[in-house]
Amino acid sequence: MREYNIKIVGLGLMMALSTLLADWVSKTVSVPTDAYLGLLYLVIIFWSLQYYVSKSSVSNPNQWVRRAMTSSMLRLLAVLTFLLITLINRGKADLVFASAYCLYFLLFLLFEMSEKRINLRPDSNDGPPKENA
Repeated sequence: MREYNIKIVGLGLMMALSTLLADWVSKTVSVPTDAYLGLLYLVIIFWSLQYYVSKSSVSNPNQWVRRAMTSSMLRLLAVLTFLLITLINRGKADLVFASAYCLYFLLFLLFEMSEKRINLRPDSNDGPPKENA
C-alpha cells in the first residue's frame, strides 16, 4: 500500500507540474484553478478507494470481488459528480477544464489498471474430475 501511495502522489504531482508548465507556456489558453482542484480530488478518490479495497478483511474471495467492483462504481460516480457540480457552478461550459479533468481521469484509470495484479475471478474448485477426460 505504501508503494501505491508514493506512485499515486507522484503521478498527481507530475500531472500538476505538466499542466502548470503548459499553462505557463501557452499564451492563448489558461488552465482554470478548478483543474488543479480536480486533480487533487482525483488523487484523494483513487487513494481512498484503494485503501477501502486493500484494507478489507474478508474471508470469502467473492466478497473481495464485490468490494472491488463497488469501488469501481463509486469511483465513476464520484468523478462524474465532481465534473457535473463544477460545470454547473461555472455557469458555462469550460472546454479547457473538462478536457483536462477527463484526461486526468483517464491517466489515473490507466495507472489503476496497470497496478491491478490480481485476477478478479477468485480461485474456485473445479469440482470432481470429469469422467470422460
